[in-house]
Amino acid sequence: MRGLALLAGSSLMVIGTSAAAQTLPPPASPSASTETAPATAAADPATDATGGDIIVTAQRRAQSLRDVPIAITVVNGQSIRETGANQLADITQRAPSLNFTATPGVPNFAIRGVGTNSFDYGIESAVGIAVDDVNITLPRYVPLNSLADVERVEVLRGPQGLLFGKNTTAGLISITTNRPQLGEFSSNGRVQAGSRDQVQSQAVVNLPIGDKAALRVVGGYQYQKPSTELVGPGRLDPVRRYFGTGKLLWEPTDRLSLYAIVDYQNNSGIEAYSTIRNFGGNDPTPIPLALRPFAPANFVRAQNTALGVVASPTNNKTAIGSTNVLRDERSFGAQLSASYDAGPLTVTSVTAYRDLHARANNDVDQTPVAFFDTNIANSQSYQLSQELRVSNNGTSAVDYTAGLYYFRQHIDAQILQAGTFGILPASVPVRLSPVQGQSNFDYGTNSYAAFAQLTFNLTSSLKLIAGGRYTRDEIDSTTTVTQAPGVCNLIVFALSGGRSCIGALPAPINRDRNADGFSARGGVEYALAPTANLYATYTRGYKGPAVSSAAGVAFDVDPEKVDAYEVGGKFDLLDRRVSLNLAGFINNFRDFQAQVFDPALNGGLGSFRTGNASTLKTRGVEAEASVRPARGITLSGGVTYLDTEYGNYNVACYFGQTAAQGCNLPGPSFNARGTPLVGASKWTTSLAADFQQPIGDDLKVFVNADWRYRSRFLYAINDPNTIQPGYSLVNATVGIGDIGDHARVSVFVRNLFDKRYAAAIFPGNFSAGQYVQTLPDNAFRRIGGAFEWRF
Repeated sequence: MRGLALLAGSSLMVIGTSAAAQTLPPPASPSASTETAPATAAADPATDATGGDIIVTAQRRAQSLRDVPIAITVVNGQSIRETGANQLADITQRAPSLNFTATPGVPNFAIRGVGTNSFDYGIESAVGIAVDDVNITLPRYVPLNSLADVERVEVLRGPQGLLFGKNTTAGLISITTNRPQLGEFSSNGRVQAGSRDQVQSQAVVNLPIGDKAALRVVGGYQYQKPSTELVGPGRLDPVRRYFGTGKLLWEPTDRLSLYAIVDYQNNSGIEAYSTIRNFGGNDPTPIPLALRPFAPANFVRAQNTALGVVASPTNNKTAIGSTNVLRDERSFGAQLSASYDAGPLTVTSVTAYRDLHARANNDVDQTPVAFFDTNIANSQSYQLSQELRVSNNGTSAVDYTAGLYYFRQHIDAQILQAGTFGILPASVPVRLSPVQGQSNFDYGTNSYAAFAQLTFNLTSSLKLIAGGRYTRDEIDSTTTVTQAPGVCNLIVFALSGGRSCIGALPAPINRDRNADGFSARGGVEYALAPTANLYATYTRGYKGPAVSSAAGVAFDVDPEKVDAYEVGGKFDLLDRRVSLNLAGFINNFRDFQAQVFDPALNGGLGSFRTGNASTLKTRGVEAEASVRPARGITLSGGVTYLDTEYGNYNVACYFGQTAAQGCNLPGPSFNARGTPLVGASKWTTSLAADFQQPIGDDLKVFVNADWRYRSRFLYAINDPNTIQPGYSLVNATVGIGDIGDHARVSVFVRNLFDKRYAAAIFPGNFSAGQYVQTLPDNAFRRIGGAFEWRF
């Protein structure tokens, strides 16, 4: 099977997938079903009063959104950039079923409440991210540090592993950037400045190379200060992001298309850092007070209070030690897509490579004391994928998409956790480690898959859908602990009164995991009218096994599976001036991969690891609507109701939990059965308004605004101390430009009402009852202005 690696896979978006939200073009060639017309400067469905079809590629071919039996939210790149958005996570403002948790170092998307928030390097997310046909699975990494050249983002809800490369069990964020345009010289860009010293610049140049090729170059820079106020020593560096992309499209014949992309991203600095939400009481550290004279009882409260820190849900002051907080990453990617129109079918190949080098250090103790101020996490990883796919052209009695897929990922990671633990003064160069030194993880994954989806066009109105995917995952993992210079074993040092430093290193742990998985999809689609469709589908989703490595110990994590049921309808009404999409769903997860805190790790200090919840059930309804009452005016919105609950799942008790409240199992732990999913709001709603109106013959004014509301939710299982109350965010923009959009000037405000909310809430390590939070950059108002050009 390894010999098939170079052939493996077939990628969804055919080379001609560049068009986004625009009117569906008439068939111009036998391959018209898999290609869309080039995007134009004004390709925004939100401003099309005629209600032209929105084109998506959710089934690996260009189709009208209305004709795809999947719940999808489409976010137009231009419309989201106008609001001052500067990163992929900002699309949540217009996608009610999508949420983002900005946990420092572990960013996480969730769809319909389900994501994978794990510190483990080898755990893949339940929500996939695909950029220009390629799934990105590198650990702790969100691609696209800018929305500079993004044409559209499709948020596909429910399992999407059948057609989209690596398996996903909750959904997929599919990003399409603008392709080079043949025969066209053009340029566009945006310069933006805002409060907290934000500067953002980006430029795009499209260059024709003869009649059959074109080059598109994108570059940009971002800078902003951290939103968190630092008190005491240490340093939080401002955010600096550089990025550059080159795209080359060559169509030597009418049948063959070659598309190459290379990109580089460099991110550094801290947007926001953790602060203390509330102080605890008794000191829970297992190190006896007599053995740590440099960290007295309740040192967390004492040190922070002395620096003027007042713990609260709006506290934005943090104290760190002399070791600076660090977060840097560099990523390089390259891909080549080839598409050949063979008449009755199109053959597509996508070959892609991406690597990531990341460095991070976090202060764990939340004080300027060097108690536990070293938490270094470095990683070097790469992924290689090859997809080969065939799909029929046009429409026939049976439409099909089938292919092979190969994926290889390798991760080398090093973690060093150390501090004085109050036993030594900070001036002493020696540091103590719960695991004696540096933990090293060598993690490799090979994945092979074959897949096919068939659509049977029984009549002009009735379609049946059937598909399946076989996946073979092979994992090899090695965990070792090596001695680090100047680092002693915490337990040995403390128990010997400082007379001994080094204990026996744990033996290397080798784990190999192999698993076979099957994904499937079946459904029916019925057209009530040319502009009204109903559908019902069943999907079996699968996410592969993993090895969870924490504190020098390895744990097996079983594959995650889901049975997903969905019914929905998509309607264009009143001469397509009103669009309405409805969906209802039930998702039953088995062996849901979830993060838990294991108090037995790290010599009794505890550590996070990933395990399996026996079951998880999510169900809900979604509605999205768009109204275009007149040219230049669009109103859109959506609402999601979500109900979730865990099955049998034993987790560590939360602070203050009593036996009567369920804390009566060994550990101590409790059974989370019947409790809601972490991070899942029952209600999420969004509204957006876009307005453009000419002023005379040469100018026009444009205004847009969006509002999003999330009801309350928990950041830890059933822990009332981690409740995030419901909150709303409002963004608005007003600007003026020429009729042809050659130049535009605007002012914007993000988080108009300066609403504070937490991106994460979790227990502190060294004070019982202490809770820590992260107030993200978007939890603070930003006012700014922008200039855009296009010629």
